[in-house]
Amino acid sequence: MAPMARGNPVMDASGFRPAAVGARRAARWPAPTFVWLSAVLVAFGLALFAAGCGGGSPAASASARPNASAATVARVDGDAVTRGEVERAIAFSSLSAKPLTFKQALEAEIRNQLLRREAARLHVTVGDGAVAARLVEVEASLGGAAALQASLSAAGLSLSDYRQELRDALLAEALGARKFPAATPSNAQVLAFYRAHRDELTTPPAVRLAEILVKTQSLGRAVIDRLRLGYSFAEVARAYSMDPDSVAPGGVLGWVTTSSLPAPLARALAKAPRGTIVGPVQAIGGWHVLKVLGRRAAYTQPVAAARPAIVAQLTTQRQAALLSAWLVRARGAAHVTTGS
Repeated sequence: MAPMARGNPVMDASGFRPAAVGARRAARWPAPTFVWLSAVLVAFGLALFAAGCGGGSPAASASARPNASAATVARVDGDAVTRGEVERAIAFSSLSAKPLTFKQALEAEIRNQLLRREAARLHVTVGDGAVAARLVEVEASLGGAAALQASLSAAGLSLSDYRQELRDALLAEALGARKFPAATPSNAQVLAFYRAHRDELTTPPAVRLAEILVKTQSLGRAVIDRLRLGYSFAEVARAYSMDPDSVAPGGVLGWVTTSSLPAPLARALAKAPRGTIVGPVQAIGGWHVLKVLGRRAAYTQPVAAARPAIVAQLTTQRQAALLSAWLVRARGAAHVTTGS
């Protein structure tokens, strides 16, 4: 069986520009997403774009024009913004729900230039280690490095491009923290957030399963007979199961949220205590013989345990909003010219 979706999925980590990449590999029994609040994964993208990017026409490709990517399309107080930078912003946005027009991407790069300049003025930097750590988190959220690379390649982007995107995101976060260190939420705000997101802080009920998957009901009954004769579940799974993902570990699937189970299996397992053999039951993929290895009730993270992550998230969101407002002022004060 393909791995279940589980753990703490990483939210969009692209930061300054929207660049959601890829999707989790589909599981045979897809589990509902459990959204975890993580301070290091708060994106600045929406808050900064809320500062205002004008509309425009979709960008034309520069691939047919020699050296087009190096052409200057704007200057910010004398510093150049190249067509290549704008086109990379467009390519990243194509991975999100709202691709940018050329005009919007140009505005994003102008503001990115202002952010970098302010970070340099305040001696705010981002080390390679921080970028590498964020990259690991993104890859984990997508199901591995290969999934990230496939999504980037489909958009004509490289891993080097994405590392720069993550560096810009981390630089924006660090700059917001440096400029607005006092943007911490009150206890009332923390409690309000906790109450509003209580479902997201609740781990759903789950069952730990081992499985033997066969093509026919008669084979399923033969499996049950072997188990009743005293053969171990792992031994029978390796001999009979046609699920390559679960054969090696002796049929063990691990923890599966009960709400993600197909209806026939959910009904069969509803009251089965630990140690019970259930089946054969017909469901997705064939006939299933299941062993209940454990049960776990729903659990809601208490507010005291969730508080550090909530405080960090709300603080970073507030810093993003303040940085966005600062960016509007900086953009108005900057001398920006467009064209070569």
